Amino acid sequence: MVGGHRWEDDVLTFNNAAEKEAWTLAEALSEKGMACMRQAEEAAEIFRTGKVQMRRQFKARGMSEVDADIRWSGMSAAKKALADNGWYMSQASMYNEAAAAQYAKALYLKNRPEA
Repeated sequence: MVGGHRWEDDVLTFNNAAEKEAWTLAEALSEKGMACMRQAEEAAEIFRTGKVQMRRQFKARGMSEVDADIRWSGMSAAKKALADNGWYMSQASMYNEAAAAQYAKALYLKNRPEA
């Protein structure tokens, strides 16, 4: 609640079709960006759980965490998780930047004087 006004109570109103189209595209791009962020988080979690599991296995054999980390980082599952994380983070960034541009376009179209 800001200044006694709930933002959830605001109803979006558009001045023209171009403004509505820009806003709708921005929302769709933002949703795609969030989906990519979730996938990046999943990949990071796969990497983290694999690393922990490898450390437990090495500890049970009396070996060090450093050895476990070295072994884990060389495994294809770890490399794939890191690659997936990087890919989805870059995709999320791209979608969020595109969404920001469309939100700015919609705001511009809303605030520009009618010709």
